[in-house]
Amino acid sequence: MEWCNVYLLVISLCLCSILANHHIENKVEKRLSYIDTLIENLQSENWENDVVCYDKILEILHSARNSSLWAVWVLDSIQLPTGVLYGSKYQLGNYDECMKAVWLHTHPELRTKYCLVDVQLTDVVPQKGGEVNPYGTMEPYINTKTKHARALNTITWGICVPSQCGKDGVAIFLRMLLRFSALGGLSSEPRISVDDCQLAGEPYLYGTGVSVFFYVILSLMIIAVASTWYLSVNDCETSDSILPKLAKVFCMNKNTYDLVKPSSDDIPALHGVRALTAFIFVLTHQVFFHNSAAVVNGLDVDKDLDMVLFTTHTDLLTDTFLLMSGLLLARGLATKEKLENPLLALWKRYIRLIGPMALMVFYMASVFKHMGDGPMWPRLVGYEQETCEKNWWLSLLMLNNYINSEEMCYIILWYIPADYQLTILGIALIYFCRRHHRLGMVTVGVVAVLSVLLPAVDTYHQRLPATLIYDIETMINIRGNAVFNNTYIRSHHRVGAYLVGLAVGYLMAWYKPAQYKNIINKVYFFILYLTLIHRWIGVGSSHQDFFFKVI
Repeated sequence: MEWCNVYLLVISLCLCSILANHHIENKVEKRLSYIDTLIENLQSENWENDVVCYDKILEILHSARNSSLWAVWVLDSIQLPTGVLYGSKYQLGNYDECMKAVWLHTHPELRTKYCLVDVQLTDVVPQKGGEVNPYGTMEPYINTKTKHARALNTITWGICVPSQCGKDGVAIFLRMLLRFSALGGLSSEPRISVDDCQLAGEPYLYGTGVSVFFYVILSLMIIAVASTWYLSVNDCETSDSILPKLAKVFCMNKNTYDLVKPSSDDIPALHGVRALTAFIFVLTHQVFFHNSAAVVNGLDVDKDLDMVLFTTHTDLLTDTFLLMSGLLLARGLATKEKLENPLLALWKRYIRLIGPMALMVFYMASVFKHMGDGPMWPRLVGYEQETCEKNWWLSLLMLNNYINSEEMCYIILWYIPADYQLTILGIALIYFCRRHHRLGMVTVGVVAVLSVLLPAVDTYHQRLPATLIYDIETMINIRGNAVFNNTYIRSHHRVGAYLVGLAVGYLMAWYKPAQYKNIINKVYFFILYLTLIHRWIGVGSSHQDFFFKVI
């Protein structure tokens, strides 16, 4: 009886072993059949322009079939497109796995490179979508745009390939992989554009500009420390020599005190307006950067944008800063008994602005690209560097918001020349009013009328929407937006807000702080406050249909 039990146990173990081995063999066959299909598709393509790439990819596939680590490593870093129908535009794979193989420096023959490829899945221009039919084909759906103009038929694909591959080889390999994805059933032939490739293990070289920039920063720090020490050990309050005056300019203690000390001529309310406006600016720009990154749940982000209605008219926030600039200018000049030379005033203003701006432009042109890496880094940062290298002089001349604005160095720097150009207008009007009061007031009235008419005529003539429409395409490529380049950043479209600031500053110069409460009583003030809030909400949150037609 015992021998029978042992015999049955042995037979059971043998059967289990056979079944397990059969199950493993089936899995291996399935895995091998997938790689074999890749090899078969690879051989059916035309590789005349990149035979070396064909040989290396074929070697990777054959080695991966044998489970060679280096080959599986490459394939493991490649991601087939996922979530495209849900708004996932960027299919980046694993950038670090491709660029930082553990044997990179010991086996250079296995070196790879990471290429960023733009793929247009269909040749149809996306249009506004209607009702979705889940039983229909995917092609009508993928050829639509979402409510916020998110196109679904274009993706950016990061792919790891052998270092020997050229752009033609990368495009063929990617087209072959696309057939194995869920999008392989599309009837249209995809349009593939290989943007740029990063070679793993490539020596990283810093340009001369990096050294110069850090030497400049180091020199400024040394001068600041030396100036602070010099004034701390010397009594220079009554000295008229040049050295103490220069030391006061760079003294950290003096500058810190001047920055935080209270002033009897200060306007505390402006600090709150400035802080609140800056806070809203940070939030709205965060939406821009968020949508410029690799969002994988685009449809959810579209729903979130429905709740951020105030961002549809954020140019009003920029007008707030221009209004404050005009206010401070008029308030400072209105009560002066004798005005200085206007050219000298403009020169002083230019010197105050150009120092920090020049340092920022220098940083963007020479240093910024060395401050990080990643799959999207060369595309985003590289373009910023190129524009700054090409058009830095336009920024220093305060002309970058009018000349070659599509290639402006550091896109947010449009505000500084716009503010300076409006300062020229403000000083001219104030000086003219002081010398010829009646004629000056007529001139101000004419400028005020033109500040309303010119933007309207300009917008109508160029057949543009009245405001900058914040859809997904605009957030991803703000430089290519016609409204931004032709109206939003142009100072003559911002004159209205600046004139309001000049008027408020002029009134504040003549009505002293103790008299502010006598200008309007509390009841009228409260009514005016509610009216302004109502109009701000009505204008700021007006939500446009992004698929508009120009009359």
